[in-house]
Amino acid sequence: MNMRVWKAVVWTLGFMFFDLTLSTLLYIYGYKAKTFIQNLTHFNIFHSMLDLWGLSLLRAIVLLGLAIGICTNSVQGPQRLKKFSIFICVISLSNNVYTIVKMLLYFEVAKSKNDPWFWSLFTWSLFSASVTCFLWQLLSFVTPSIKTKRITSDPYDDLEKRQPLTKNDTENKKRNATSSSATIGRLLFYCRPDANLLIIAFVFLVVAALGEVFTPYYIGLAIDGIVIEKNIEKFSNVLLRLSFLGVGSSFAAGVRGGIFTLTMSRLNVRIRNILFRALTHQEIGFFDSTRTGDIISRLTSDTTIISDIVSQNVNVFLRSALKAAGVCAFMVSLSWQLFIVTCVTFPIILLVSELYGNYYKKLAKKVQDALAEANNIAEETISSMKTVRSFANESEEAELYSEKLKHMYQLNKKQALAFSCFVWCSKIAQLALGVIILFYGGHLIMSGHMSSGNLISFIIYELELGECMENMGSVYTGLMQGAGAAEKVFEFIDRVPTMKQDGTFKLEQIEGHIEFQNVTFEYPTRPGVQVLKDVSFTLRPGEMTALVGPSGSGKSSCVSVLKNFYPLHGGMLLLDGHPVHDYDHRYLHSKVSLVSQEPVLFARTISQNITYGLNTYTHEATVTAAQKSNAHDFIKELPQGYDTVTGEKGTQLSGGQKQRVAIARALIRKPRVLILDEATSALDAQSEHAVQQELSKNMENCTVLIIAHRLSTVEKAHNVIVMEKGCVVEQGTHKELMQKGGLYSKLVQKQILGPGNVPEDSSSSV
Repeated sequence: MNMRVWKAVVWTLGFMFFDLTLSTLLYIYGYKAKTFIQNLTHFNIFHSMLDLWGLSLLRAIVLLGLAIGICTNSVQGPQRLKKFSIFICVISLSNNVYTIVKMLLYFEVAKSKNDPWFWSLFTWSLFSASVTCFLWQLLSFVTPSIKTKRITSDPYDDLEKRQPLTKNDTENKKRNATSSSATIGRLLFYCRPDANLLIIAFVFLVVAALGEVFTPYYIGLAIDGIVIEKNIEKFSNVLLRLSFLGVGSSFAAGVRGGIFTLTMSRLNVRIRNILFRALTHQEIGFFDSTRTGDIISRLTSDTTIISDIVSQNVNVFLRSALKAAGVCAFMVSLSWQLFIVTCVTFPIILLVSELYGNYYKKLAKKVQDALAEANNIAEETISSMKTVRSFANESEEAELYSEKLKHMYQLNKKQALAFSCFVWCSKIAQLALGVIILFYGGHLIMSGHMSSGNLISFIIYELELGECMENMGSVYTGLMQGAGAAEKVFEFIDRVPTMKQDGTFKLEQIEGHIEFQNVTFEYPTRPGVQVLKDVSFTLRPGEMTALVGPSGSGKSSCVSVLKNFYPLHGGMLLLDGHPVHDYDHRYLHSKVSLVSQEPVLFARTISQNITYGLNTYTHEATVTAAQKSNAHDFIKELPQGYDTVTGEKGTQLSGGQKQRVAIARALIRKPRVLILDEATSALDAQSEHAVQQELSKNMENCTVLIIAHRLSTVEKAHNVIVMEKGCVVEQGTHKELMQKGGLYSKLVQKQILGPGNVPEDSSSSV
């Protein structure tokens, strides 16, 4: 047996023998006059302590069976013990409940209320039951250490090379191990800027709670005054005090609720801002692998759940906790015996709340995931409605969305069933407690230990305490739901980008000399698949370079690494002799502009789209950039000119108009490097010629990289780079490459003559 398991077993057996020995000694010395047989045959629950000694024997049997089970199977034994954790908790609770009942019965008939032997055995029985539960939990978490042979090479080296652990992986594991209480604590930490408001709310909360706590006490006084003393003046004075208490506590409760609602609204805004800032600083690969619907769900639905649940539950918890403390103080002053009976149900309610809270937390996470999946379907369908309509797939998309909602509905049904069971158990416990209090309270009144008014006050306090416990139980459930949503939000907030934009290098003047030196690259979403393989070429200032090749040859990937969207896996990419990733993020993208084939415009005015990302600009500069891109004429014809809103993703403009606005957005920055990725593919021949003329006039000292399939564009390039399967296969001018008769020549012939007239197999045009 493993040494770690052996130590745990020794501690368990040691406590078992100590518990049994001490309980036996206390039992024997407490009843010297009677033998064990006499106690057994003439057992009296009011006088004998044989039953308390029997509880120690039961604990010893449980611990002995526990030790034997662990020794028999030290590997799987702890895992099996975890399955019976609830069972041992119930046994411990039953032990304590019986011990408390025994104490109350003994106190009723005992001749001496200060019997040290009984109180020692009573105290030890409560303590040892708790230790027994603790030892069970301790052994269930014991894991045997595994001895391994020392080897010269790590067998996991290859695995780590294929799937390296990043900082994000480590942090994710830590966050998964973080308790829900820490998550709630972090949410409260975000409320720190509103500390002054929360202090004011807490003051009003105390005032409201005190008013509610004193109300049952004065009700009891009023009943005693009218029933027992039959004094109408005292009765009237008590009613007057009750009126003042009601008005004051109601006003304080209203102010408290308003301030809590305000602070949690501020919390919602604060968390959304923090989350959105964290998202905007993630690397491009994160957005490639994470669906937009998931991100939007975290940003909208989850943050709303966090603020609403935390706002409501923190308010309720503080009020209930403070009120419960005051209620308990009054209950003890009225009757400590009845208070002990009331406290017996506390562990049971807490145990039920714990079980329900853990289960509800798991369900809440599943519900949020299901909602995110449904949102993904809706977002993807709505944003691509033209494609859906063109393929007449509306019904299928609606059915798919309905299936996701049905899955979420099934989880909601489980939540409803769990909540029903929780409420049922809570109500049964409260009903049983009320019956016991009435029975025992009546006994105390008849024995002269309390008045009828005090019993009524106590019953009201018990009902209010039950309400406080129920509220605190629902608070725990609500906080677990909020914690489930918060953990998902914090995953994005805490996520450290695998590619940081932390370069600081700047040059007074960029020349635009770019060198690809044996560049190797693979996308983060497709590890192990090299899309660029030892790519080397040079882009020179004042020259236009064209990238051509079949689809999937790596042309757009060259653009992505040049814009520093992804990290390289090998080689160097230099801009004026310095690595691209060393440049300051804003500085680099102010000097290197990109116009893609399908440019994205924001739902703003044309002027705002052209000047997007600029801190300072003039309307004249905007118009000039639009003129250079041949966009000024069509903009003037629009009803609102440059103030025309383009719609979501520029849907109010045609494809060619969007491309011209995007070109203007690039030109207004006066870039030193201009990248045109099929930037004029949607333009007619006349518009394309006009744009190219303007670019030729104004970009003489600029480095231009174009990706184009049209022969007219490629012919004018100073240098043509031909790529295939991620490699550079040819370089030269259009004329030189045509004379070689290689891949470029075949691509050109396909474009001129058509695919059917060229026997060689190529997959794309220029």
